[in-house]
Amino acid sequence: MDTQPVKAATRLYFTTAATTALTAAAFIIDVTYIRPSQLSSKQIWFGLLLGVAALYTHVSLRADYIYYRRMAKHGCAPPKRIPDDPTGIRWILSIATAIKQNSLLERISQLLLEMGHTFQHRIFPEWNISISTDEPENLKTVLATRFDDWDIPRHRVRGFHPVLGYHSIFTVNGPEWQHARATLRPAFVRNQLADLERFDLHARKLLAKLPSRNDAQAVVDLQDLFSRLMVDTTSDFMFGQSTDLLGSADADSLTFVKYFDASMHKIARRARLGWLTQLQGDKELDEQGQGAAGAAAEEKKDQKEENRYVFLDRLIDTGEPDDVVRDQVLSIFVAGRDTTTSALTSLFLELSQRPDVVHKLRDEIGALGIEDPSSASQPPVALNSREAIRDTVLPRGGGPSGEEPVFVPRGTIVRYQPWCMQRRKDLYGADAEEFRPERWETIRPTYEYIPFNAGPRICIGQQFALTAIAMTTFRILQAYQHIERRDDRPPVRKLGINLSMLHGCWVSMTPA
Repeated sequence: MDTQPVKAATRLYFTTAATTALTAAAFIIDVTYIRPSQLSSKQIWFGLLLGVAALYTHVSLRADYIYYRRMAKHGCAPPKRIPDDPTGIRWILSIATAIKQNSLLERISQLLLEMGHTFQHRIFPEWNISISTDEPENLKTVLATRFDDWDIPRHRVRGFHPVLGYHSIFTVNGPEWQHARATLRPAFVRNQLADLERFDLHARKLLAKLPSRNDAQAVVDLQDLFSRLMVDTTSDFMFGQSTDLLGSADADSLTFVKYFDASMHKIARRARLGWLTQLQGDKELDEQGQGAAGAAAEEKKDQKEENRYVFLDRLIDTGEPDDVVRDQVLSIFVAGRDTTTSALTSLFLELSQRPDVVHKLRDEIGALGIEDPSSASQPPVALNSREAIRDTVLPRGGGPSGEEPVFVPRGTIVRYQPWCMQRRKDLYGADAEEFRPERWETIRPTYEYIPFNAGPRICIGQQFALTAIAMTTFRILQAYQHIERRDDRPPVRKLGINLSMLHGCWVSMTPA
């Protein structure tokens, strides 16, 4: 007989009885001996606090008992659990500290290495467990083979809605998600992305901002320039009119970027720390979200090239309400700007420290494809999550060996970690954390490598991103023979919705 349900039942009954007795005793002692008199407001609040603590303990232990009992019926084994943290208070404090110190990815990566690539924990004040994993078979199950068992988590929907709204493809599930995906797909069809001249136009504007022969010692922040490049490119393709941040941007364009950047970092933190951080309103975030949405709405211009496909026109022609149009417009900017900026920055940060790779790429520039070698260890979306909408099972992570299936009850959040997985030495070799593009000549990963997610929710903008990366890389390496990092500070990754570099990517560049 499995002992886990028995142990959970014992903990439930014993702790409930003990907590009830101690709570009652503490209240009686306070009223009778410490502060004897008519009940004061402080004593009433003290009693309520004790009662809430006792109730929370009971509900948490009961949830454990129910979990282990149902787990046994499914023939599963529990994953390892974060020790000495039954309520999840230590977890949320440690995660908040890691976010503040920009070390969250390293913290989670170390935990996954120590715990066997799948572990469970709580996030206070929730009593349901959460599961973290970087196991490819689990990701395949969540994203593809049991796709219908999973939704975008409710805490992410609540966290994102001040900026992306309730209709964004990143915040909806079920039929509404299918409708949003079908609405956005025409913007990314292959024949629209085949307009390489349009990509090249913006790549050449970027080159104009880079050092020339007359100022070869100049230092530039490529991350900032890549961000502007992708806003210009995305707005041009989607709205028929570029924001022209690499040229003479107007006030509306600058306002949009300002509000968009500030609000996206805030909602990422709120979504990552759970619903407790979302209880208190954030007036500044609301203003930033409204500012970003309002500025985005102004990006539709009257002067466009005739006979050119403009996605915003097609979206408006569908008759969708204004709030739906706004939410989808902002979704496109998230997908079109941030992820590609992150990939380009990671790539050129590595290239600025690897002149041998720059030399080889320049030699092969004529045959350069659209594969992005930087995403192997630095995927732009470093962390992601799903919520089980029915009882389901993950194939691996349970038991002492981590090889047994894991029971996942409805309402459980599973956080999967592409950044950690794509740096695993047992999957990519001892040099997994090194920048070595040649590794792709011999390996053919499947769910071990998901820079664009996978399954039905695979990124519909991946061809757009790869084309932008290829054209930008081609033009820069065609024009510059040396790229050298010029920043004495260690590279620090900043985790928002997507990955960025805290201090940017400061380099000097020698023209060819």
